[in-house]
Amino acid sequence: MSAPKRLLIEYEDGSTRAVEYAALDKPLREALSRLGLAPSPSGIAASKHYAVLRWEDGWQEVVAVDRDTADLIRYFVIRRIEDRGRLSFEVGGEWPVLFIIERMPDELASVLVVGTDGSQLYALDGALERFEGTFAAGGKREYVKFDGTSPRSPQHQGQGSEVLAAMIDSVRTEVDRMGTTLQAIRGTDDSGRVRAYRDVAAGLGLMGHERQEDVYGLIEMLMEMAAKIDEWTLS
Repeated sequence: MSAPKRLLIEYEDGSTRAVEYAALDKPLREALSRLGLAPSPSGIAASKHYAVLRWEDGWQEVVAVDRDTADLIRYFVIRRIEDRGRLSFEVGGEWPVLFIIERMPDELASVLVVGTDGSQLYALDGALERFEGTFAAGGKREYVKFDGTSPRSPQHQGQGSEVLAAMIDSVRTEVDRMGTTLQAIRGTDDSGRVRAYRDVAAGLGLMGHERQEDVYGLIEMLMEMAAKIDEWTLS
């Protein structure tokens, strides 16, 4: 995503005022980034949770869920002419956060939610078929693969500590392969960390669902977790 040139504010009386985007302070630019209106100021997302989407063929995508909580509510695939998946998270507010899955939605295998408060693993290996009727666009069928609100629907939820530990180990392996250390990477500036995270992401096979900076934000979180483990080991 390219950076905006200016921010335009429209008032109730129809008047407008504009401010150069470069003149905005970092917190405001980060807020615009979280809304999907601008790239992250550093190229590295700063989210409280990340969801790692894993497909049956090994493809992985990362999406940021910048809320205090991020619990998967349901995932289902709508089958019409083209399939679409709908992934919704309970985030502690009035409305859930919704993501549309377009890449082979019926083959999404699991969702790992990683946050500073731990991790949760949601397996999507079952499906409950529901026929929703025939509309102008054709017949519509839903295949519910996870629904935390209904005991009749597939629900396979558990601690993702083992998968998370494996991801941290994979980060360490990539850093070793690059001939550097966690401490050295974490001590560089934003652009240096982005370059390192790009290599780590390629090694782990991680792609951004909407923004690549979400991947870098996840890797930064994993590195911080690895550093804390090292501190506990040495203490």
